[in-house]
Amino acid sequence: MSMRTPPHRYFSVFLILLVFTACSNQTVILPTKTPMPIATFTLMPTTVTPSTLPAQPIFILSITPTSTPIFNSNGQGVDILLEQQEEIKRVIESYFEMRYQALSFPQPDGFQLENIGHLVSTTPDGKAFLDAELVKLALEIKYGELNGSRYVSYKYFLDYSGFNMDAATELVTVLVVEDSNTTSENSTLVTQMSGLKHIIILRKEQDQWKIVSDNYNDFLWRTIRKDGESTDDMLHMISTIEALITPKPK
Repeated sequence: MSMRTPPHRYFSVFLILLVFTACSNQTVILPTKTPMPIATFTLMPTTVTPSTLPAQPIFILSITPTSTPIFNSNGQGVDILLEQQEEIKRVIESYFEMRYQALSFPQPDGFQLENIGHLVSTTPDGKAFLDAELVKLALEIKYGELNGSRYVSYKYFLDYSGFNMDAATELVTVLVVEDSNTTSENSTLVTQMSGLKHIIILRKEQDQWKIVSDNYNDFLWRTIRKDGESTDDMLHMISTIEALITPKPK
């Protein structure tokens, strides 16, 4: 008979997130190359001026990834056509837009988190990535709801620094650096996240590029991996948090 980990074990990740929110006022060196803005989303009454940041304190987070891209057997990436690069960028930008929408309040009409799956490969690798990512996003959404930190406005920037195809597998590896400026429900201060690196792998399926995986190492992923949580553990963590904070009927 297996034993279920005590609720406080799962709640530890949630508590670490709360501590991290309070302790994230640190400064880092921003990337020297300024990426072009991809999308801006603003809900009333809070707005962010596109041209300049308000004269307010800015919280800056910096994350360093640990993974490396895939190359072919000779250790060389195969360049792909500019037209294909633009197609891939559109898929990646749709993926990021849906992620930001998921973490916003209110979410757009008709938004469904599972729709991210339309952009993901149907292969076992793609399904494994999607399952884990949806659970992780669900945990972030729940945390934002409880903490009042869902995005009221956001602006994000994607800097593409390489497109390489493995000649044997026809997998394309793209290195994307993500920056963002956001405001939240509980604060009009601008939170700036800088230099989060994503190693995104894609495959063309039925004439459409699909995401196979997105390897990045933000705070929540580092915490989950450090604690050795599985997808089932994460799902149980969410239900445990909800049970702990939901008022019991009198």
